[in-house]
Amino acid sequence: MHNQKLKYQKQLVQFPDCPGDEFEEVEKEAYRWVHQPLIDKDFLPVNIISKPPPRMLDDSDKMCMGYGLSMFDTFENALAKYKKIFRKLRSHQKIQFKEDKGNYIALLDVTKNIGVADKPNEKNYGHFTFHEYEEIDLQEKVKDLYEIFKENGEFVDK
Repeated sequence: MHNQKLKYQKQLVQFPDCPGDEFEEVEKEAYRWVHQPLIDKDFLPVNIISKPPPRMLDDSDKMCMGYGLSMFDTFENALAKYKKIFRKLRSHQKIQFKEDKGNYIALLDVTKNIGVADKPNEKNYGHFTFHEYEEIDLQEKVKDLYEIFKENGEFVDK
């Protein structure tokens, strides 16, 4: 069990072993989709932004993840996953996706005293879930912002 109180502890206690023992404090760079300028919603878990879909309510693991933040282990993985999802969308959905998820990638300095993470899933573009500790403001951990799109609307080459 983790010693420090997690930001959404009140919701997390509803689920057994949430977050699980595989979650630990880490020291690394992490990447997350955001807006420019940053908005509060950029660092809110999906289950806080909106109610979880009914199909998730029976799945403790997914519900637990929904109170964490999605991050990626490299810029390239964050960009590749964004591209994969974006390219499958219809035009009006692409606009909504940018509004919801942002059109920048933030580089964050994740240190051991700010939360716990599971290991990156190499089968899912290095995605990992991060549960921050109470009183942490992840906007303060943003080291840099990278554009996802060029001015002409195409993806960056990086």
